[in-house]
Formats: sequence, structure tokens, C-alpha cells
Amino acid sequence: MKICIIDDDKIYQLLMRKLISKIDANITVKVFCNGEDAFNFYKENTCTSEIILLDINMPKMNGWKFLDNIEEKKFKNSKIYLTTSSIAYSDKEKAKKYSIIEDYLVKPLTKEKIRELIKPYII
Repeated sequence: MKICIIDDDKIYQLLMRKLISKIDANITVKVFCNGEDAFNFYKENTCTSEIILLDINMPKMNGWKFLDNIEEKKFKNSKIYLTTSSIAYSDKEKAKKYSIIEDYLVKPLTKEKIRELIKPYII
């Protein structure tokens, strides 16, 4: 199984990697520090991650712009979760306009929430 984290917070990245590895050490984690780096990578490659944890507020290209610019066909086998510290109603409503978004999750994600997300992929 593969998980992609698109988030500019280095501490969050580290915590998520450790949390995921404690759940299942066989999960591969790919990390991008902003939407632009992720966009440029996926412009050339089809996404092979089953789960993408996408932050909203990042430098260079935020999560919304990333979603506006991606080719959805390259993500057809991926579930994209917005992960943010924002509890703004307007962000939650905006997220509903993107059919590719699986869910809107407020940080920090717990071990139980990560288990729930990966459960369909673990045999």
C-alpha cells in the first residue's frame, strides 16, 4: 500500500510517517512539501498511492489550486482526503464542490483515523 502526503509542515510529515509505520511498516509513504511539487510530479506520472492526504494551506500552490489543476484520470485509483487545521465552514463547503475529495479531515489525525482510512487496503 502507498500513501502520499502533500503538506508543508515538516513536523506533521514526520509524525504521520511514524504513525503510519507503527500501524504497518510495509506502507510506502511519499511526501511533497507543497502542491506545486506534487502537481509537477503527477503531471508526468499517474498516481499509484491509494490514499492522498492533502493540506489546504501551503506555499507555492495550495491544496485548492492543486485540485483545480490535476487531471482526475491520473488519480482514479486514489482517495484524496483534505487534511487541515482549518475548521472553517467555508472550507468544508468548498470541499464538497470537488467530486474527487473523499473527505475533509481536521488535523491532527489520530492513529485510529489512519487505521480506518487504510483498513480497506490491508488484508
